[in-house]
Amino acid sequence: MADTKRTDSDTPDASRISKLFDIRLIVGGLLTLYGVILTIKGFADSSAAIHKAAGIRLNLWTGIGMLVVGLLMLAWMKLRPLPPADPDDLVEEEGPRESRAS
Repeated sequence: MADTKRTDSDTPDASRISKLFDIRLIVGGLLTLYGVILTIKGFADSSAAIHKAAGIRLNLWTGIGMLVVGLLMLAWMKLRPLPPADPDDLVEEEGPRESRAS
């Protein structure tokens, strides 16, 4: 049986790949993006839109709230990164997969 241990040169940077798919990055980025859009829209609201919302600039306050939450998620990701993947936990399939015909 051949040695199945992987070396660093054999595997892609699993830590970098896992960070790419960190849910905090996706959610934080989207909330930040939508927060910026709503904040800009809130500054440009017409008086009719403000009157319709009982005198409150809803787009502005919602945008600021989304910005705060999105930036907090991005800061959380930066301050508490995912631990690197353990190479022993990575399973290498041996041989081709068999197709299951029903």
